[in-house]
Amino acid sequence: MKKVALIDYSSSSVSLLIAKTEGSVMESILHTRTPLSFASSIYQDRELTEIEILEILDITDSFIITCKENGVSKLYAIASANLSNIKGIDSILDMVTKKTGLEIAKLDMATEAEARLFANERYHILPHSALIDFGSTTTKIYSFSDYISNVPLGPLTISQDYVSEVIPTQAEAKSIKTAIKEALDEANLPEEGFFENAVLAGVYAWAIYQLYSEYYKLEYNHGEMIIQYKKLKKLAKYLIKSEERSMLILKKAPELMKQVVPAVLLAKELLKRFNINNIVISDLGVKEGILKSIVLGKREQKGIEIEG
Repeated sequence: MKKVALIDYSSSSVSLLIAKTEGSVMESILHTRTPLSFASSIYQDRELTEIEILEILDITDSFIITCKENGVSKLYAIASANLSNIKGIDSILDMVTKKTGLEIAKLDMATEAEARLFANERYHILPHSALIDFGSTTTKIYSFSDYISNVPLGPLTISQDYVSEVIPTQAEAKSIKTAIKEALDEANLPEEGFFENAVLAGVYAWAIYQLYSEYYKLEYNHGEMIIQYKKLKKLAKYLIKSEERSMLILKKAPELMKQVVPAVLLAKELLKRFNINNIVISDLGVKEGILKSIVLGKREQKGIEIEG
């Protein structure tokens, strides 16, 4: 058995996945994510400041230390496709490489799609299933045979464009609902009934389930994480109207307190559009798909040796 790891640089965070491998079997054993303090302004057509660049370098250093502490033998790195829209990102990633020796593979949307599907291939058994990945600024929808659509709306953009403080007011929630419906209308999505099941993936899907499981007092027993649409709808209403909502968010999704309610509203409207009631939450995404591909020899990528 050996341990391998992968760092993922995205527009909202830097995250680390550590997995143990034996033959063709890979099992995730640690997954940590550090939000970028400047994520909300990263798309404002500007270059990152020296302090912001230092933040990225410091996070990278801390993750390398984590790898050493956990006995990782080899570390890889990727950069999400959405980073290509940020000014000067190539030179920043080059700085990381020069400082650490870590070569960062820049992904395109097609590669990310393949990785998501590969990581979640076990859900192919579900008939007429949609894989829905909530990114910060886009929502990607796949079937398990073809790429379906990219909706240019995500929890971060919803929060930035429609929420004045931290949690949407009832009036803001109505505006968000309208904006989501308009975005879905323009996305040329399949008709109602095309999908019977949905697999929600990504960090926002995980955050949604954290709120859902706490609200309904569910105990995680290492089985599949299931959500019912009617209960999700009730949770969304609570998050907009209840005076106690802040405590739930602070307890279960503090790192995403500004984005998690928009994520719930987005999920609710999207699932309503397809009339889907059977919903599974997956904690597997691009990182897992890429690392699994490397381990199985399906993808060639340079990594660095980690010495304990």
